[in-house]
Amino acid sequence: MTDQFDQAETPGSLAETILEEEGRRHEAQAASEAETILPDDLLIGVGGEEMPLLDGLRQGKTSLFVILFMLSVVDEFDRAALAVLAPDIQASLGMSDAVLGAIGGAAGAMFVLGAVPIGAAADRVRRTGVVAVATAAWAAIVFATGFVRQSFWLFVGRTGTGLGQSNVLPVHNALLADGFPIEVRGRLFALNGLASPLGQVLAPAFVGAVAAIAGGADGWRWVFWLVPIPAMMLAIAAWFQADPPRGANEQRAVLGRTLEDDEAPIPASMGTAFARLNKIKTFRYMLLGIGALGFALFSIPLFLNLFLEDHYDLSAFDRGLVGSIAVVPAIVTIPLAGRAMDRLFRRSPETALVLVAALVASFGVITTIALYMPNLVSLVVMLGIGSACSRAGFVAIAPIVSAVVPYRLRSQGFAMIGVYIFLLGSFSGAVITGIISDAWGERVAVSLVAIPASLIGGALIAVGARHIKRDISLVVEELIEERDEMERLAQVDTEVPALQVRNLDFSYGTVQVLFDVAFDVNKGEVLALLGTNGAGKSTVLRAISGLGIPDRGVVRLNGRTITYSEAESRVRLGVVQMPGGKAIWEPLTVAENLRLGGFLERGAPDTLERRIESVLETFPALREKLNEQAGSLSGGQQQMLALAKALILEPEVLLIDELSLGLAPVVVQELIEIVSTLREQGMTIVIVEQSVNVALAIADRAVFMEKGAVRFDGPAADLLERGDLLRAVFLGTEGG
Repeated sequence: MTDQFDQAETPGSLAETILEEEGRRHEAQAASEAETILPDDLLIGVGGEEMPLLDGLRQGKTSLFVILFMLSVVDEFDRAALAVLAPDIQASLGMSDAVLGAIGGAAGAMFVLGAVPIGAAADRVRRTGVVAVATAAWAAIVFATGFVRQSFWLFVGRTGTGLGQSNVLPVHNALLADGFPIEVRGRLFALNGLASPLGQVLAPAFVGAVAAIAGGADGWRWVFWLVPIPAMMLAIAAWFQADPPRGANEQRAVLGRTLEDDEAPIPASMGTAFARLNKIKTFRYMLLGIGALGFALFSIPLFLNLFLEDHYDLSAFDRGLVGSIAVVPAIVTIPLAGRAMDRLFRRSPETALVLVAALVASFGVITTIALYMPNLVSLVVMLGIGSACSRAGFVAIAPIVSAVVPYRLRSQGFAMIGVYIFLLGSFSGAVITGIISDAWGERVAVSLVAIPASLIGGALIAVGARHIKRDISLVVEELIEERDEMERLAQVDTEVPALQVRNLDFSYGTVQVLFDVAFDVNKGEVLALLGTNGAGKSTVLRAISGLGIPDRGVVRLNGRTITYSEAESRVRLGVVQMPGGKAIWEPLTVAENLRLGGFLERGAPDTLERRIESVLETFPALREKLNEQAGSLSGGQQQMLALAKALILEPEVLLIDELSLGLAPVVVQELIEIVSTLREQGMTIVIVEQSVNVALAIADRAVFMEKGAVRFDGPAADLLERGDLLRAVFLGTEGG
């Protein structure tokens, strides 16, 4: 036995063991991913017959589509007003170019950054109401802009209009995805995508005409007084539109019906949503690709106009005319791209995403080539082709996002697209391009920035195509699991478990540590999570308590999905974890620890004092130590204090990580008696334990985990018959 031990500890054999374990982990991860890729006929939007676009519009709400389309058109009139009337506004308010640029930049920043909180709100409340309120606020601010007399108030106004417009990306797209059949998504988003180029073609002429008719130094103000009128009418119309059920199309496709309101899960916070969205590989690569593309998207228009002024001596009106003409080809190509997207997606989602990647990659290349054309006509032609590619690519992105992002996070998913474009690409791209332009001119600057940015962005999006079927499968799998659970609960005398964990995968970075973990915990039951070190037990508790976001799977509390809710929300709902290791604040007194542990009741001092008194009755040893530092307590007393802090919150489900670790047997026995009392009082408990003896003393059921997977789930007493599992826990023993 000693020889075997010495041999196992040699560096060579240790390295071999590590490599073998890493190989097994990679095999398990590959097998897990392979198992979650469903056949094509089960993937939402793949296969099936083509639906005529008119039929799709009739099945949805045509009035909602028209309102969203017209709002996108009207938005372009406001943007055109600042661009076309910039010289008049400068002269009227006495602004410099730098101030005007800062004002325009502030509006753009708020348009992107405001999408994040608005997207979070849209995943919680009625989205048509969000559209109505945001549009009405935008219209009021635009109208007030016509009265400004100082550049500061223009800055404030443009910041407000940017915020008001920021609902377009997250809310409009989510409404279109939920409001109309999946079979027409590509064409529907393409049709809606025509609003922007149509507005860009019509708006400059309208703005110029109004200012010319009004005449005088303040003629520009009439544009800001007239544009809000149709916007306010559309806001009123949006308010009276019904909100399509979130995920209605996906639910009908998989579940056969839509979920009722009382079955709705708890909405995700922005932080939790971001963490979950980052787990979707297709979406993550898409965001990175769009971020890279942002270097080109924001730099090209700015330095292109400088190029047109320097090389062709074009006036502001002439440059605006070039921009309008360059948009015209997109009006033709966007519908074609939408039709191609629908057909390709039904046949092969991977090919559809590769098409998107090719379109966005070609944008920077073609636009750069335009700067080397011999004359203005050929330059405009190439600009038109490049613009058509980029707009067609971005229109095609929306159906992909709708397919891979869970419908509960859809608005926040669309919001993240704008954030990545702005934060990763816009500012950095403009600065870098400007530095190069100062040294070698606009043509070289655009060439050195736009081509690499577009090619890298396209390549990253194309890499995401490898994962799209699995990500769609995960969306479908989650819906199938919901359907199966609803059918199970519909059976007679079926009790809803206090806690459910289903199909749970979890990774730290690229290292997957949980594989398809699933178990239930009934109300009033004590479940012991057993296994060796590194089996994933504590990670399961993190996923249940919201301290970590799973790659896949569902967590439910009393039948209600809490998978995407933040940890604080879960505590308020009754899921409380007692962490392993040091779960107290050592420099503070015992009394201070208890008061901080009851932070949820800080606004109700009488309730907090009642709860503290209750836990002191359970732990009389702590009453004598109230004014002593927690760090001076013995190990057993510190563990009692940690458990007392958790009990102050009166949990419905108590999660305990390593109750007995490192404690003397007499202290362990005392803690076992306390947990047994809690069980008798009906508390639901999940306890992670290394000691099988402790687990069997207090648990009704046991789940044994090994290498991130469940190996046993059953009555705790039955575990005694599984010597192969117990040997893994009792280190240094044979057979038991």
